Amino acid sequence: MGFHRKWIGLSLLVAFLSLGAIWEGLHRLPPRYIARLVPEPLQPWFWPAHPEEVPTPMATVPPERLAALLTPAAPRPSPTRTARPSLTPVPSPSPTLTPPPSTPTPTVTRPAFPGPTQAARNTPAALDQADVLLYGVRHMFQTWNNCGPATLAMALSFYGWHGSQRDTAAVLKPDPEDKNVSPEEMVAFARSLGLGARVRVNGDIELLKRLLRSGFPVIIETGFEPDPRQGWMGHYRLLIGYSERAGQFILMDSYMGPNQGVPYAEVDRYWRHFHRTYIVIYPPGAEGRLRELIGPTWDDDRRMWEEALARAQEELAAHPQEAFAWFNAGAALLHLGRVEDAATAFDQARSLGLPWRILWYRFEPFEAYLAAGRYTDVIALADANLRVTPYVEEWYDYKGQALLALGDRERARALFEQALRINPHFQAARAHLEAVSP
Repeated sequence: MGFHRKWIGLSLLVAFLSLGAIWEGLHRLPPRYIARLVPEPLQPWFWPAHPEEVPTPMATVPPERLAALLTPAAPRPSPTRTARPSLTPVPSPSPTLTPPPSTPTPTVTRPAFPGPTQAARNTPAALDQADVLLYGVRHMFQTWNNCGPATLAMALSFYGWHGSQRDTAAVLKPDPEDKNVSPEEMVAFARSLGLGARVRVNGDIELLKRLLRSGFPVIIETGFEPDPRQGWMGHYRLLIGYSERAGQFILMDSYMGPNQGVPYAEVDRYWRHFHRTYIVIYPPGAEGRLRELIGPTWDDDRRMWEEALARAQEELAAHPQEAFAWFNAGAALLHLGRVEDAATAFDQARSLGLPWRILWYRFEPFEAYLAAGRYTDVIALADANLRVTPYVEEWYDYKGQALLALGDRERARALFEQALRINPHFQAARAHLEAVSP
């Protein structure tokens, strides 16, 4: 009897250790495998532990420093854009990538019914009330962690490109676990196809409508909260139309589905989280028209950032405890060369509380702290993020720059190499690696 008890006990111990090993192994798997292997209700058990917010700075920001940042340096310039066109749609620009005869030429039209490429699971009322709706976009549901490549592929399909999100992802994020694709990377991909592409910040609702009326779909980068269990994250969306009666934009969403009707106010609320960044892809012959629509900030970066700062200051005057407004002010100050002020604004944004994923997508605090010589802040923020996920190449690069500034060349070189293992196309890390290599 004693022998049997010992045998049963040993068997249970082996089974327990085996389950423990399996459990530990599952926790070590990249998240995309968890998504495939683990039933959805159980997946939160396998997500890595994370802070609720971005780590706050150790020192309190002096009130007099904040007050100085809230004072506009000059009156906000008045945009000198062309007169607002009527709501009558105009023909869309002819694409340079000619689609096959079976593919309808993209046009701007008020349809009586959805086009064949836009059949939706949940067609919004805005679709039937559309003032403007662009046809010719192929909707794509994103694969794991792939909203940037999927949204870019949808936008390119408007101009007759027949590639898929797999094609865009192969260049934009060779490692499927890479958490971020920047707007600049998406612009570079579109230009590699012979199309024009432009990324700007500080857009507004009326500008989006003007672009759509003139036949240009628009990619916007926004905050996104589809599931309370997952929390806030970044997301790209493609605008293809709008309805004034419904007060909504119509957009292609790689996560939620095609032809989503989203109220103007909701779009702007989450768009503001990314400084109202927008990307326009266009045939080269349409650049003149776009210059007219966007106005002086088309190619005047300083003016764009001055206006962005003035707008952030206006928002802070009304809501001084708004973390994202402080973040946007910091980004504008950074681009205007005011690095100490930018670092102060980012300190205040962190003190007020930012979603813990924000530094997966927006890297301006790293750049401001580096420029201000606050290398320990750069390392602390990079390490806090790397404890949650090792799949953002920019963090390795920023930490490497900080270590290099502190004289640790060997560790810096290793970090630049790691950044390039995640994304071999990451040119900043390649340049930094070449600078420290014998």
